[in-house]
Amino acid sequence: MQTLIRVIPEKEPEHAEFYVHCKDQSIERLVEYVEQERYHTMMLTCYREDEIVKLKERAICFIETVREKQLVHTDSETLEVKKRLYELEHLLPAGFIRISKSVIINMDRVSSYRPMVNGLMEVSFPNNKTVYISRKYLKDVRSQIMEVRNERKSCGNP
Repeated sequence: MQTLIRVIPEKEPEHAEFYVHCKDQSIERLVEYVEQERYHTMMLTCYREDEIVKLKERAICFIETVREKQLVHTDSETLEVKKRLYELEHLLPAGFIRISKSVIINMDRVSSYRPMVNGLMEVSFPNNKTVYISRKYLKDVRSQIMEVRNERKSCGNP
């Protein structure tokens, strides 16, 4: 898809126009993303021992609760965040999804999903860490994975 950016005077309202062959869920998510100004990257305040770190949401692979602490996993390190998982679930953008009572993943950072014999699904990340989707959340996660896959097919993309 080609893009065109035109800088306008401050007094004019900013707006975006999309010319697409197929209006699907991914385009609607893009519109929501633009309209809610989610392109202004969300920064999550995390802690590395006594140091405060501002972390862009796109750097997050997954967040898990371990012994009542919320740990944020990136490609290279694990940080702590003071917010509870349910608070983070509401703060984080749409690409983040709860997969168990104690884990939220960034679907944009997933390397692979692998079904397991016991009915669970394994999720792998670029940092070589894995988490598991619990049965309670599996149906919702599968439908989101399939939704994205079907949207690509319906618009003629592989």
